[in-house]
Amino acid sequence: MATVVNGERIDPGEIEAEVDRLRPQYKAYVEANDESGESGEEQLREWATENVVERALVRQAARDLDVEIPPDDVDQAFEEMKDRLSDEADEADVKSDIELQMRVDRLMAQGVEAVPEPTDEELRAFYEEHAEELRSPEQVRASHIVKNIDGFTDHKKAYEAVLNLKMRIEGGEKFEDLAREHSDCPENAGFLGTFPRGQMVPEFEEVIFQMQPGEVSDVFLTQFGYHIAKLHERIPAQPVPLEQVREQIAEHLTDQRRGGAVEAFVDSLKAEAAIEDVPDEPAEAPESGDAAEPAEPSE
Repeated sequence: MATVVNGERIDPGEIEAEVDRLRPQYKAYVEANDESGESGEEQLREWATENVVERALVRQAARDLDVEIPPDDVDQAFEEMKDRLSDEADEADVKSDIELQMRVDRLMAQGVEAVPEPTDEELRAFYEEHAEELRSPEQVRASHIVKNIDGFTDHKKAYEAVLNLKMRIEGGEKFEDLAREHSDCPENAGFLGTFPRGQMVPEFEEVIFQMQPGEVSDVFLTQFGYHIAKLHERIPAQPVPLEQVREQIAEHLTDQRRGGAVEAFVDSLKAEAAIEDVPDEPAEAPESGDAAEPAEPSE
C-alpha cells in the first residue's frame, strides 16, 4: 500500500528513511516505559508515516503561501552550501528545495508570531512549581598540590615528593607556600576555585567532596599524578534566585507555546486533508519487443 496526501503520493523511501531516523528514539521510549516492544516495528512505522504525512502537509501549505521568496536569497543560500553538495546534485532541484524550505520557514513563523510572551505571574508560578529543579548544586572551594607522572617523574618519585610535602604541612608549614614552590601546578598557590561535581576527574572529586573545611587530604592518585588537596569551604545546594533564571524560564515557556501553536496548525491541516492508503502502482509491463520468448516445445 502507498500513502497519498491530498493527491500527492508519498515516496516510500522517505518513510523508510524516517523509520531509520526514529529507531533509536523508539528503542529509548520502550526502555523508558518498560514496554516489551513486541509491536515495535508496526508502531515505529506508524510514527514514521505520520511524521512524513505531516511534513507533506506543511510543504503543500507552504507552496500555497502567498509570499514571494527573493531569488537573491535562494542564490545566496545555494552558494553557502554548494561546496557540500555531491557532484550529481542538480542546481535547479537544489534551489527549488531551498526555496520551498524558505516558504516553510515563513509559514511556521506566521504560525507562531501571535504567541504571547509569558507574564510575570506565569514566570513566578513556573519558578515555584520547579523550585527543586532550579537549585544550584553543592559546590566546594579547594586547592591542591600535584606531582605529575610523566617522562621525568615516575610513580615512586612523585608519591615520595607529595608525601614529603604532606608531612611538612603537618609540621606547620603553609599549604599555599608549598604549592607555589613545589607543585607542578603552582598558579594561584594551587587554588582551583569553586566547582560542583562533574568538573574534576572522578578520583579527585571522590576525595574532595568527603572532606571538611580546613582539612588536608592524604596523598591520592589520579590520572594526572599524585595529589594532596585542601578544602576551604563547602557551599550547599540552594535555590537559584528567580532573577537569575527569569530569561531561561521565559524562553522555555515561549518555546512550549510556539510548539503548541505549530502542533495545532498541523492538526488543522490534517483535519482538512484527504489522506488515504492506495494499492501500490503495478509494475510497468515490458515492451512487446522485450517479452519473453515462448519456450520451445519439448520433443
